Amino acid sequence: MSAASRAKSKLFLSCDLVGSTHFKQTTPGWQKVFLSFYREFPQFVAEANRAIPDEGTTDFLLWKAVGDELIFEVHVTNEKSISRAVRVWLSAMTAYEEQVLEDAHLALKGGAFIATFPGPDSESTIPRNVSYENSDASVVLLNQAALTGARAYTKYLYDYFGPSIDTGFRVFSLCSHRYFTLSIEVAWAIAAAAHEASGAKLGEEDHTVEDFVFHGSHILKGVWLGREYPVFAIDRAHTNPVNKAMATMNDTALDAAHIIGVCHACHEDAKWPFRLYLPDSTNATFLDMPEDAMDQLLESEAALDGAETAPAPDGGDPLEQQPPLG
Repeated sequence: MSAASRAKSKLFLSCDLVGSTHFKQTTPGWQKVFLSFYREFPQFVAEANRAIPDEGTTDFLLWKAVGDELIFEVHVTNEKSISRAVRVWLSAMTAYEEQVLEDAHLALKGGAFIATFPGPDSESTIPRNVSYENSDASVVLLNQAALTGARAYTKYLYDYFGPSIDTGFRVFSLCSHRYFTLSIEVAWAIAAAAHEASGAKLGEEDHTVEDFVFHGSHILKGVWLGREYPVFAIDRAHTNPVNKAMATMNDTALDAAHIIGVCHACHEDAKWPFRLYLPDSTNATFLDMPEDAMDQLLESEAALDGAETAPAPDGGDPLEQQPPLG
């Protein structure tokens, strides 16, 4: 399968319970609250998704459940699909807090990042049964074989890994109940959608950056060679009267052009390791086909695999895989 046929960007959205550890240790019957989160929060996402019919619906699929955190993935093809998915997710978080968590005095926090395949990010396969894998073949080739053709979900866990995934979890770690943190790619896409739409309605929501804040520059461990990473966030409490009044003290309010400028500058840095591929975008920057990050590995491993069974120079018997020394 060619890199072009596998080219895609996926949006990852996190929702995590705030104060869950203390709640578990001090509240009898706490299990019901968490079972509700696992089973009912996805229903709130589905309801919020249906509430915006003009833009169609988005497929939210569970990627991981990490303790009290749910992370869903969305295949995105343009800026508006990213903006819409984030707004659906935030709407579901607010509704779930108001209708379910308020009595338990719990809240939610979260964030969003984007990964692009087959490069810079990649897909992995992990045997589900430890006794299943008994081949000593190249792990690169074994992984490629498991990714080819129909997926064998009973044999393998299919997952993702790469620089965007690592950075995404670093961005998640900076979120709070108030601030929904965003990777550069997510912030860029939403700002681009807002700039293009110029306030066009998205159901009852706008493609907007009115609730965006600059969450500071952070050195994220292992990211961008230790350079400070600009983090934008959506302020979920931006309509609070006190917060609105305090916001007027800022020298410069964020607008789409400011956000796009920062994100574009990051992208143009020679050491920037991330990419965004949106085949339905009108922005040429997002149309560059991602290259397979594992191409060189696949070529070298395939060559080595062929060499192990190569015929002898005189056309005689094949060379032994482990010839005797001396």
